[in-house]
Amino acid sequence: MRHGKRHARGVESGESFGALAREYGVSKTAVLKKAKAEGWADGGDVSSLVRTRAIAMVTGVVSGDRTKKAKAMERAVESAATVIQRQRSDWEAHRERFGAVPDSFEAGKQAKISAEILRIRHQGERLAWGLEEANPAPQITITREW
Repeated sequence: MRHGKRHARGVESGESFGALAREYGVSKTAVLKKAKAEGWADGGDVSSLVRTRAIAMVTGVVSGDRTKKAKAMERAVESAATVIQRQRSDWEAHRERFGAVPDSFEAGKQAKISAEILRIRHQGERLAWGLEEANPAPQITITREW
């Protein structure tokens, strides 16, 4: 079975494994094995796939040409780095304005409000640039002591 990416897109958009098998004259088992080997999404949760493809389109990293793809990827990385550098600069400016520990209650309130505004703005910007997931998977840590 050739055209793996085309098959994967068919399944991800809702086409059944059986339909692909009939279309290409192979067994459903062969399609399932290929899907497992190549890590095709099952089409059930496409939000991650949509997000990935949208970011690829926005950044221009959808080209099949390796050179163009590498240049587009480099531009996307430079843009993301610019966002991160600007956000760091914002926090440095906040620290310069309010100091490590504000010297009065009013200055403390202003520092807190300013910090919350920065955090909200930066989080939104990171989400918009695809630097952070909207709902990251929870992480569970198990610590065993004997």
